[in-house]
Amino acid sequence: MSQIQGGMLLKIRPAKHGDAKALTQLMHQSSAYEGNYTSILDGYAITPAQLDADVFYVAVLQDAIAGFYSLTLAEEPELDLMFVADHAQGTGIGAKLFQHMVAEAKRRGIPSIKIVSHPPSVGFYQRMGAMIIGTKLPTMKVTWARPILNLAI
Repeated sequence: MSQIQGGMLLKIRPAKHGDAKALTQLMHQSSAYEGNYTSILDGYAITPAQLDADVFYVAVLQDAIAGFYSLTLAEEPELDLMFVADHAQGTGIGAKLFQHMVAEAKRRGIPSIKIVSHPPSVGFYQRMGAMIIGTKLPTMKVTWARPILNLAI
């Protein structure tokens, strides 16, 4: 457990199968993906199988999930998802989750992590030490370019 802004206690724990619905809801309720960005989440749901396949951790604040991240361990490890509930933005939860992800990557011997960023989030990742290395071009579903970053572990 660690403290965040306001003195509240934050617990970061592995995600459980029973968390899948709450994680999907948190993701879909995020104001970060409103307007032009809505299409990327259309029909997307986090499943128990995904929780098993990837490294998923949740941030729990006052007995409620306030954020999460998932790290894929494919050939090129990637921060696949990272969300903080709108009401918890600005409290330091995102930084705590990111620091946890870095520690988890170190523990697993991962040398670097790829991040394909939501454009409004790129500044956060840069403040956390990631460097822009390229751009992912638009696709049919994702109609905007996304910065590609690398985080050396």
